[in-house]
Amino acid sequence: MRVRTLGYTAAAGIAAFLVVFVAVSELLLPFIEFSVLVGLPAGIGAGVLVAAVVLIQFGRNADGTPHPLALSLGTFGVTFLTVLAVALVLLRAGVAGSIVIATGVGLIGGLVGGLRARGEKPPAG
Repeated sequence: MRVRTLGYTAAAGIAAFLVVFVAVSELLLPFIEFSVLVGLPAGIGAGVLVAAVVLIQFGRNADGTPHPLALSLGTFGVTFLTVLAVALVLLRAGVAGSIVIATGVGLIGGLVGGLRARGEKPPAG
């Protein structure tokens, strides 16, 4: 197992955890007083599921290249965490705004990474 695989796995799992945790907590806030107690297990479940998919599918192709879904999820995670850190630290944006911005940019990054992985041909030779 390579460091790249573990990095993509960790980034995708953490990003999925954060997105689902915040989304569920905020959506249930008007209805449930302690919505964090619902959002936390939902986020953990989503993070573990996404991390497992990336870990299992990364490098599953016959030529050893990453599966497009795993690469897309991993790229989303890395992009999301990078943009989130920049938005929080450098731009001093709020947490909710930073997560929205990071999710949008992460989705674009993940889609581009996945589409590029689907279009690549293995090297001849």
